[in-house]
Amino acid sequence: MKTFFSATLLAVSSATSAAPPVEIWSTATATRASDGWVLIYRVADRMIPEFQKQSQPDRVVVSWRFSGQKGLPTASEQKSMDALEDAVDGLSANLATLVSVSTGNNKRQWVYYTQSGRNFIDAVQKVQSKAVVPLEFETIWDPKWALHDSFVRSIRR
Repeated sequence: MKTFFSATLLAVSSATSAAPPVEIWSTATATRASDGWVLIYRVADRMIPEFQKQSQPDRVVVSWRFSGQKGLPTASEQKSMDALEDAVDGLSANLATLVSVSTGNNKRQWVYYTQSGRNFIDAVQKVQSKAVVPLEFETIWDPKWALHDSFVRSIRR
């Protein structure tokens, strides 16, 4: 992906409205050189100091596929995606930690870390049952949050 996309940091903002343990969120974009399609990222840049990452060793990637112009969702799809994210965030502050959201290439992906991937997926499926779009789930054991930390370090500032 590094040869395909060039990511650039757009903004760093304090996450005053975000639930702990995220302290700082960053936003970045990556543009595909071949056709100008854009990927938009929102990533947890810094966690509160007392947060113990190893308490949430399962990484769960939730994907929503769509067909959009230049790989981006319509306003209606965006609104539905935001509503789903809000509903999942409302499940429980201690159930999972949202660490990144990417939108582009006809897909929205949310990346969470949680103590139990299975329990988190079950909870999301209960919330998602009202949505028309089927979600895809992938669970990966990542107790050191290696992929997330690597992504944060890769953002050009």
